[in-house]
Amino acid sequence: SDLFSVLCGNVTATNLATLDLSDNQLKGQLPDCWKYVHRLLFLDLSNNQLSGKIPISMGTLVKLEALVLRNNSLMGELPSSLKNCNNLIMLDVSENMLSGRIPSWVGESMQQLIILIMRGNHFSGNLPFHLCYLKRIQLLDLSRNKFSEGIPTCLNKFKALSEENIDRIEIESRIHWYNTTYYENYSIYSGGSYALKVIWMWKGADRSFIRPELILQSIDLSCNYLTGEIPKEITCMHGLVSLNLSRNNLSGEIPSEIGNLRSLDSLD
Repeated sequence: SDLFSVLCGNVTATNLATLDLSDNQLKGQLPDCWKYVHRLLFLDLSNNQLSGKIPISMGTLVKLEALVLRNNSLMGELPSSLKNCNNLIMLDVSENMLSGRIPSWVGESMQQLIILIMRGNHFSGNLPFHLCYLKRIQLLDLSRNKFSEGIPTCLNKFKALSEENIDRIEIESRIHWYNTTYYENYSIYSGGSYALKVIWMWKGADRSFIRPELILQSIDLSCNYLTGEIPKEITCMHGLVSLNLSRNNLSGEIPSEIGNLRSLDSLD
């Protein structure tokens, strides 16, 4: 049976708030009828065999707070309709075959993002300065792509990464699935909460982290074609726990002020 048939024109699906179909060996293209589940807050389709482009109708999921498409065979560019998903806290499109530049609207429209993972795709071009609008970002992974030119000097605008101590109370108040949002908006009680999960390269090995937003403040730009010097503005991010700039074409000296990053546990 078609697991996605529940989405298209099914009246009972309109109140669906969370959809986790990860690790199910799903094949084929994603349906383009996401408007029927416009109340979705959490969508995880990771670790399947999905192909084709990300459908335009995913941009109708304006309440969505987490979109996880990791480890599929999706291709093409990010559809511009996704800019409407401006409540996203987590966007993970890693380990696909996506291409093109990072659109400016990622930084302009998705300013609630805490986690942005685009690792292992075919994204290219420069790292746009619009990324620096993501003041709440704590985990940024753009590794194993084809990015070129220099590292933006505005990275010190990442306010959350400039603070040594994570404000766990503030973060938990924003990641409020089930207990708050579901109950208040949909009068649904589930008796639990969904924990964010990421795969993160940590000291040379892929590791799984649960609730990483409470423990990690990291940037990974490794395995690209970045050039120029390491901007000294990076040394203003006092909350950084790990920084990976390896396997690029960077030149010059490492900024001496990097020793001021007292929270830094891993530097590559």
